Amino acid sequence: MTFSVPPARRWAVPFSALLLALCGRLALADSEVAVRVRTVLATDSGSDFDQRLTGYRRQLRGLFHYTSYRLVKDEERHCPFGLPNNFEIPGGRYLEVLPVALKEDRLRLRVLLIEGTSPPPLDTDFTVPNRGNIWVGGPYNPDGVLLISIGAEAMQ
Repeated sequence: MTFSVPPARRWAVPFSALLLALCGRLALADSEVAVRVRTVLATDSGSDFDQRLTGYRRQLRGLFHYTSYRLVKDEERHCPFGLPNNFEIPGGRYLEVLPVALKEDRLRLRVLLIEGTSPPPLDTDFTVPNRGNIWVGGPYNPDGVLLISIGAEAMQ
């Protein structure tokens, strides 16, 4: 015995799958990520620790071995998925952050550090826990080293 599907219904299953995929993509497009970029000047001169960084003392001391940490810039903005956002970094640089995806409570971010017209010294993807952050060491600054924290939280 053979079954035949009427021609009018043959497209229903593929169309339904396409519609579900499109709805999922549109839902993601409506979501935003709160991206926070902090720039910290780290040096070996003195032993100052900026009180605005108190919540990061353990991270900074564990990852980097400088004696002084000072918050230079702190910027947060809401960024849609799929659109790059530029954050100015001292020294004529900027950090381009592109929220790519949220999966299993982790955010994937495409990150480029731009300095003039030369190839980016940092061009990579990071996976960050939702409501978490990562630290990137460098670039050098006349007064020390700039450390960059990139934090992200999905806003739904």
